[in-house]
Amino acid sequence: QAAINTFLNTRQQALSLFASNGYTNVSMRELASALGINCGSIYNHIESKEALLYELLEELLGLLQSKGAMIQRKVSPPNRLRKIIEMHLSLQDRMPCHFQLLEREWRHLNEPWLSQADSLRARYEQVIAAAVGTSACDRVRAKSIVTLLNQTPSWLAALKLTARARLDLIHSMVALILAQAPCDLPGPLSGAATGKSH
Repeated sequence: QAAINTFLNTRQQALSLFASNGYTNVSMRELASALGINCGSIYNHIESKEALLYELLEELLGLLQSKGAMIQRKVSPPNRLRKIIEMHLSLQDRMPCHFQLLEREWRHLNEPWLSQADSLRARYEQVIAAAVGTSACDRVRAKSIVTLLNQTPSWLAALKLTARARLDLIHSMVALILAQAPCDLPGPLSGAATGKSH
């Protein structure tokens, strides 16, 4: 139990520091201080700072994929995409620091973490693509939808909308993406290709 508590505390401290100070601005010494351990022994507790970043992104992307897949199984097609959007927005409310890392710090991942994180994101995009359709164009749209959803915290809160109004607004924006002629989209807007935004 003590080992589990240490593991969870390490992740929580890293999440808080990365989100408030920025990943590159957090030193191993600062992280060790936050954990209350000697800097020289920190590698007995974590593999690396980058591994910690990946684990936090993995936690979020895994939740998105598993919850999206559950909606895919349990909700009928007409309501499926709206329910996935609602789930995504709800997780943003519950895990704002995770989404901040997803949007701002992804670019600091290197191999093998980058490929693994890209794979996790792709699985979530596949869930959304399945809710939209099955064509290659639907997969492109899914990438654009995921990018839109991930970027909403940067502007949506300022509108001070109710939860229902937020959902209606984002759902209508997604509908505009889907209304574009097949393959009119200029390719994925996500950082999967550019490494800049997720």
